[in-house]
Amino acid sequence: MTAFLATLLLAQATMAPLKIKGQDFVDPSGRVVPLRGVNLGGWLVEEIWMTPVVREAPQGEGFSEVKDHTSLWNTVEKRLGHDAMIRVRTAWRDKWIQASDFKRIHDLGMNHVRLPFLASLLDEPGGMNWLKKAVGWAKQNGLYVVLDMHGTPGGQSGEHHTGEEGRNRLWFDVENITKTEEAWQKLAKEFRGEPTVAVYDLMNEPTGVPNPAMLALVYNRLIQAVRKVDPDKPVLIDDAYRGFETTPHANVAGWTQVAYSLHRYLFDAKSAEEHTERLKKDLPRIKELQGYRDAPVYIGEFNLEPHGNPQVLREYVQGLDGAGFSWALWTYKTVSPNGPMGQWGIFSNPGPKPALNPFKDSEAELIAKLDQVKTENLKMAPGLTDVFRK
Repeated sequence: MTAFLATLLLAQATMAPLKIKGQDFVDPSGRVVPLRGVNLGGWLVEEIWMTPVVREAPQGEGFSEVKDHTSLWNTVEKRLGHDAMIRVRTAWRDKWIQASDFKRIHDLGMNHVRLPFLASLLDEPGGMNWLKKAVGWAKQNGLYVVLDMHGTPGGQSGEHHTGEEGRNRLWFDVENITKTEEAWQKLAKEFRGEPTVAVYDLMNEPTGVPNPAMLALVYNRLIQAVRKVDPDKPVLIDDAYRGFETTPHANVAGWTQVAYSLHRYLFDAKSAEEHTERLKKDLPRIKELQGYRDAPVYIGEFNLEPHGNPQVLREYVQGLDGAGFSWALWTYKTVSPNGPMGQWGIFSNPGPKPALNPFKDSEAELIAKLDQVKTENLKMAPGLTDVFRK
């Protein structure tokens, strides 16, 4: 079979739609399909800590620190103009993730990607096309996609990864909840017939919520909005780091096809083994709570930094698999001006790289420096080649 024919057949492949049955994702034959994959962080949500960008503004020139998506592109636009900003931002997206990255992820033994994006992407001319492109590449490589709204209208926390640090207005301005409903209806209309999109992740880490009751109320509105357009696609709700026990029972709320998203980080770990020991300690309680809800658990983000190493990461993944959980590692790649960031990225730059300077660089310089973020110019963290295979 020629390479062209193989590619053509792969592009024509259809992913089996997934549904929730009890505590599992299953395909139409009833086969259990745990989602095992990685986040595409830094692509459609630029997180400055893991990207090669100068943050500190020069004094006396009227600029502020670059902290997030909004301040990055506002700075470039202020200096170079709107059209130039669009060209640089497009170059970022074109080079950070490419079709070949989906093949790499498949070859690592994974079966899906979690795709963080901002709701504001849908307001850009042609913004939806970035999601459609990702879904097409995933389909070509036999991968499912979890669409993750990483930043809602107004922001669901004050964190930088919502797109704008210090803004937390989803919960306090009802028009932002309405805009979030409308955004998900637009997404559901686009992807309801596309089985490659396995799950809608309605809100990433809604930690700015005042209390669990408000979280349940807003999730109810979002789920009802989605169900008016797409009655069948599984959706994810997040515990907002308030504990799995604070999440509502879907059957009591009348929600259908709902799974639960938990994120796991242990930033104060003193050793690699402490990560796995904490997982073993927490698993019985998580399984107990999962049993009460009779729904899948999806570990939508996790990493074993600090002190990560390949052996412990393998043991951790095996622990998640053994519990029957789906999971997505954070993250696929990091690019730091100072070189590798431990195991925060499966791929990273092995040595120092020239940072993009939004305060000084010309449009041409910014675009030229973006070649360094292509995965072909990065290296896989040592020892990770077979870590994710069953």
